[in-house]
Amino acid sequence: MKRLYIFIGLLFSLTSCNDWLDVELDNKVDDDKLFNTAEGFKEALAGVYSSMSKSSMYGGRLTMEYVDVLAQYYNSNSTYEYWEDYDYENSGCRSIISGMWNNLYSCISQANCILEWADKNAGVLSESDRNQIRGEALALRAFLHFDLYRLFAPDVKWAQNAEGIPYNKEFGVSLPPMYSTKEVVQLVINDLLEAEKCLQNDPIQNVVPYMIRTSTSAGDVVDKAAKDEMDKYVARVNLYSVKAMLARAYQARGEYVAAVSKAKEVIDSGKFRLLEATSIDQSENMVDLLFSDEHIFSLRNKELSTYTKSIFKETSGGTTALRMEGSYNLYDGNQDDFRYSKWYVDFDFIKYVPDSNSIFTTKVPLIKLSEMYLLIAECTYDTDPDEARRYVNMLRRHRIRGNQEGAGDWMYLSREDIFKEMRREYIGEGQMWFAHKRNRLNLSGGLTGTIEASDDIFVFPLPDAEIESGNRNER
Repeated sequence: MKRLYIFIGLLFSLTSCNDWLDVELDNKVDDDKLFNTAEGFKEALAGVYSSMSKSSMYGGRLTMEYVDVLAQYYNSNSTYEYWEDYDYENSGCRSIISGMWNNLYSCISQANCILEWADKNAGVLSESDRNQIRGEALALRAFLHFDLYRLFAPDVKWAQNAEGIPYNKEFGVSLPPMYSTKEVVQLVINDLLEAEKCLQNDPIQNVVPYMIRTSTSAGDVVDKAAKDEMDKYVARVNLYSVKAMLARAYQARGEYVAAVSKAKEVIDSGKFRLLEATSIDQSENMVDLLFSDEHIFSLRNKELSTYTKSIFKETSGGTTALRMEGSYNLYDGNQDDFRYSKWYVDFDFIKYVPDSNSIFTTKVPLIKLSEMYLLIAECTYDTDPDEARRYVNMLRRHRIRGNQEGAGDWMYLSREDIFKEMRREYIGEGQMWFAHKRNRLNLSGGLTGTIEASDDIFVFPLPDAEIESGNRNER
């Protein structure tokens, strides 16, 4: 009998009725028993989200740690020197890269198991539950494959027929076929389009997450319970995160009109809003360091601040694994920029270290509303530079105090300005290296000077085990 291994630590501590986030399970469960109820399917999905949130995945390595080291954000100690030099043949690097590969495909396998049983045991699910479960699982499968493509394959715009990655569409298939980059991105889009259909009645359609309040005798208030309730709609795949994923995929293969259309669907939905100054001008425990009203898809992890402190916080011995010494230049020393004034204390990066009494649960954003604005700017710059400038200026009005009325709008926008804004925005989120990759942009390597854009730095080698067992070509 096949068994589904679900590892769900107590990552979520909620007091509201978010049952699907309250799963606590740390053993192996017979899949025919697990998938015998709708609740079992939801527990299995929670298992995928939990796995993705761990420090070995998006709660660390794939966001603020190794992928951002590759984007040359930090001054680091010897722990990361091989990564800064893109020495992927180093044994330590190869081990971590192999772990990324295995963890991503493990989550894909979990998603495929859910999809298989959603067909096999369809009778235990209502139509709405089945659509919701299939939509989330399909989108997760696409999201994870897309990141595998971005890590392990050449960029599709430059090498459509190059060897990409295996695209695993069946549970229990240990050796799925290797697809070209063009085929991989198309398979991602196929899964997302099907997920979009499944999620037409997603619960987020009935709410505006950032407007959720807790009713008390003193009136409606924003408190921890309200923020936990809000997370029920964004700490999982929802209809608009699927649209945002489609925008990313269309952008990846150069279909900019389609990418902009999907990004605008997300923006125009009104379900999310750019940061307001009132979210920053609060007492310490109320300051929203992560700009949560913008989260389209994020992952909760109560251990996140502990892990990030171990990376970014200066120890008693005066050492820091990753140090952000270039933050002053990155933000032009502008203390009116909320990102600069709130995300850094000296050279310590504190974006993921909220006040101990904060109403905001620690989480890592995987897709934010700001990305949709910057995506539109990038995709329209050559054909409609005024449109590009308009969207960048709209974002900056919600990032820089005094810009709210457009007083600091850029009258002229260069392509370099767009990427500078991305660099200010994406730190700690693992997106900047991918922006360099899809645009063939050189990187600045601090002491090493300019690093020429090439597949040598933008494409991870396949794990040794994959080459040996799959008869793959070594890259």
